[in-house]
Amino acid sequence: LTRPSRWGTPDAETDSKSAFDLCRFITAAETIMLPASVALCALAILLLPAGAASHRAASPSALGELSVVSHRPAASTWRRTQCGSPSGDADIPTRWASEVSADTTPLPAYPRPQMVRGRGGDRDKGDPSLWSNLNGLWEWEPAADAAPPFGRPLNGSILVPFPVESCLSGVAPASSATLVAQMWYRLVFDAAVADGAKTLLHFGAVDWQATVYLNGLLLRHDGRLGNHTGGYDGFGFDVTDRLKHAGNELLVHVLDPSDAGAQPNGKQRVSAVDRPGGDTYTPSSGIWQTVWMEAVPPSYISTLKIDQASTTNVKVTAFVEGGGATTPVRFEVVDRDGTTVAEAAGAAGSEVSIFVARATAWSPSEPYLYDLKVSTPTDAVTSYFGLRTFALGDGPKGRRPLLNGNFTFLAGFLDQSWWPDGQYTAPTDEALAFDVEAVATFGLNMIRLHQKVNPERWYWHADRLGVVVFQDMVQKYGRASKATVPLFVSDAAAMVHGRRNHPSILQWTAFNEGDCWEVFDTPPHDVAGGVALFKRLDPTRLVDTDSGGRANDRHIADVNDIHSYPFPHDARPSGTQYAMVGEFGGIGAFVRGKEWKPQACHTYLKVGTPQQGAAAYVKMAATLRSRVDHVSASVYTQTTDVELECDGFLNYDRTSKFSDEDTAAIRKANQAIIAASRARGVEGGAGTAA
Repeated sequence: LTRPSRWGTPDAETDSKSAFDLCRFITAAETIMLPASVALCALAILLLPAGAASHRAASPSALGELSVVSHRPAASTWRRTQCGSPSGDADIPTRWASEVSADTTPLPAYPRPQMVRGRGGDRDKGDPSLWSNLNGLWEWEPAADAAPPFGRPLNGSILVPFPVESCLSGVAPASSATLVAQMWYRLVFDAAVADGAKTLLHFGAVDWQATVYLNGLLLRHDGRLGNHTGGYDGFGFDVTDRLKHAGNELLVHVLDPSDAGAQPNGKQRVSAVDRPGGDTYTPSSGIWQTVWMEAVPPSYISTLKIDQASTTNVKVTAFVEGGGATTPVRFEVVDRDGTTVAEAAGAAGSEVSIFVARATAWSPSEPYLYDLKVSTPTDAVTSYFGLRTFALGDGPKGRRPLLNGNFTFLAGFLDQSWWPDGQYTAPTDEALAFDVEAVATFGLNMIRLHQKVNPERWYWHADRLGVVVFQDMVQKYGRASKATVPLFVSDAAAMVHGRRNHPSILQWTAFNEGDCWEVFDTPPHDVAGGVALFKRLDPTRLVDTDSGGRANDRHIADVNDIHSYPFPHDARPSGTQYAMVGEFGGIGAFVRGKEWKPQACHTYLKVGTPQQGAAAYVKMAATLRSRVDHVSASVYTQTTDVELECDGFLNYDRTSKFSDEDTAAIRKANQAIIAASRARGVEGGAGTAA
């Protein structure tokens, strides 16, 4: 293959066009076999000057542009309701709730920081010419049936994306009896799209079953007519052929039986609306993550798969919609200083391994992220990754997990990620980041995200802040049945596919306690099959079979995970598993004026004052510190109070319970555990893949 002389010019766009034209010629030639054509194509792209391909692909004329104007209900039709139990008089919104109104766009940040299309790669704003946020006031009403109310205004309004039951939605029910299980959303909007561009409609998450119509037509999801089922994963539609310049009518029907259904619903309980208590909480029905539209070229990068379980190589697969299997793809790795440190090329749908010389690994102490620029002849996106390994290694008394080949004790919070004003939905992006930042405030380095899958921006904050995430699969918490099994399997696959690119996630938790594993009793969907499902979906991460439950006694996967309240009991490693105290603590100091319902809080270990609570925790931390030769991780319950479960380091409204002195004592105790583990890190062998 000879490089044409015109490729020697400094014109990056000409270079790029020539290379990609040559690729199309090579791959179209019937005399060249497919593997050889892909290799020649990759070589042609690699001969480009750095940045040439991405320069051309990122031009607005190539990608198309989008402008959307929404016709919303009057702002005066919305007001927030009581942020507290309707059975009491408490009103405890977070400080960020005051920033939410019907006059502005709630949660305006770019919702997909792992794949930013277009110019700049700004993970907070995206490229404003290519996407439009549809959050804000929508029409809304309860649904008597599933017959679409085409062409008429609905009877009420709701502030999207806040769940129906939240005080920020404006339509929170006053009792469990008035909670709505079926509902309609309606938004009318105008849309101007550049000629030749496609338009995609995205939903971050809708709990639980969504049926979407645009201009009277039922939309297709994954090539099928019908609805999307699953309350925790994103989905979308190509609406190019359905879109009009003016007067588009978007209708969404939502069905959410909450805990009355067979689906995994986490800690949601309908009766908690007016009878709060225990460890289950007010539901979060309907749209609860950002709704948005974007313009893409006819052939566009639809998703990326990033395997970053290495300290030297990243493996990337780019999937392209509207292009052939041989669509050429260029990859460029850029460090923090903006310097290109590695390049590679391949074909759409094929894994490409990229070596990063003198790479810096991602860890809690140095959360180093590389930008990853991915481009085709027509499209360009900016992603990122963090190189790290998390594998079982030998310790002095059994197996232990090694992060980048070194032992570091992982001390974390149990985080339910529930909000007094937004329920499942944080009121602002700053609020969303706050819970992740609280980890460092208290000297910790990990979060066990409990029975919930958060918006992608939450994981972006964990990635950039260096907070390790142990990700729970959402359970069917009570009343599980055989009907739960296929829904669980589907949701598990969606969770792994949707969040696997985040370097902060080091471990999946398949089951929790006795919530629903007992209905998994028939191969291939028994407990061992559930573990195998996670291993098959993602062989790069460790798996916890059952955090704190009897299925943990089967010692199937990578972790011996016990729960003990209030004091941390002694977990033991083995030749195949590391030891973890997956839940302990529950120390509760009840703060007057901060309770979901006054004088109704409960906890595992009640103390009279926050100062006493801090002292009790410091003693528990000392116990863990004495066991770092065989216990490798611990999870304190919990980050914040949640409704009447008042055992958080933070009140439910995210104010701290502790003085600066108490916070410093807790931080010092946690840092001592981690420091002791690092001193022990020189003992034991290298990690082995689990």
